[in-house]
Amino acid sequence: MPTSSLFNQYPPFPEDVPVISLPRLSYAKLLSLDAAESNALFRASLDHGFFLINLTDTSEGESLLKDVETAFAIGRSFFDLALEEKSKIPSNPSNVGYKPKGAIAFTDGKRDLTEICSVSRDSVLDPCGAPIPAVFEENRLLLTSLISRLNPLANLILSHLATHLCIRPETLSAPHDYSEPSATILRFLHNPPQQSSLPSSRQESLMGHTDNGSLTILFNILGGLQILPTGQDNSPSNWRWVRPEAGCAIVNIGDSLVQWTGGVLRSGFHRVLYAPGDQAPCERYSFGYFLKPAQGASMRRIQEGDVIPTLEEGDDEEMPHYIDWHSKKTKGIMEGKNNINIRGGNVPRKQMHGMNNEITA
Repeated sequence: MPTSSLFNQYPPFPEDVPVISLPRLSYAKLLSLDAAESNALFRASLDHGFFLINLTDTSEGESLLKDVETAFAIGRSFFDLALEEKSKIPSNPSNVGYKPKGAIAFTDGKRDLTEICSVSRDSVLDPCGAPIPAVFEENRLLLTSLISRLNPLANLILSHLATHLCIRPETLSAPHDYSEPSATILRFLHNPPQQSSLPSSRQESLMGHTDNGSLTILFNILGGLQILPTGQDNSPSNWRWVRPEAGCAIVNIGDSLVQWTGGVLRSGFHRVLYAPGDQAPCERYSFGYFLKPAQGASMRRIQEGDVIPTLEEGDDEEMPHYIDWHSKKTKGIMEGKNNINIRGGNVPRKQMHGMNNEITA
């Protein structure tokens, strides 16, 4: 999350709501290849598919947090524009562009309450490429700086996962190479206040889903994000809030990694509700880096190492390129379908204990 100075401008997260316990990992320890921290990252990626990373213990992390605070201000500037102006940037099949609130129909007939503007990483890095909205064009250098700090963090996470999956690091890094066209995006989100004193009259801002990329690195200040814990039915009482923490990023595993690993890693089911408690009257802003594979990357299961289940002879797993796979799921979300069919974490725990997937000091 951004630094404590920005957190202090808002009411505190309430103490009387059910909160999920997520591991809080150290960026410094992950950079130093600390064995215990690496093991904790892998375990979190098997369990809920979510974890926090404390960015305050490295100069790289502190610089990233400062850039993220500026990104929040840029996002607010965009969402303050008139709807007519924002709507000049329609969302395309790759999910780049502006999505107004109400564009997604839920299964109960209600509409979502989230404004989203997604900016292509490729377009930011290539001034001669596809144009980006004026507010972001004016801040291209800042966005480029953000990418230069976020991508190494994402690659570090992928490297730790590759180690525990007993595969070569490049097996996960190569499909995310800068040189190939990618659907990776910088995403800015805005949720209006839901100020009713009756929680029953409030609604989801963004319905339950899993992310269809590889990794999501999320920053927010106000509560609103909820996770459905592993093994729980999708009923209102089972959802748990995520408490934002100053100086930390929330990271979650995406469906691409679940697909590539044959269901070993878990893509957690999550949604956005309203800001809880005294935070409810506040405008809610978020910023996320959605790392996705190259458009032409194969979604076929990785056939390497002894952790990922092998395809049996005769198994048919012909998979499309990522761009087609991505478009299919995006279409399902826009049609209001809760896409929980790709969850992962399917390898029996007894089997995982027998695998050579832990680092020892």
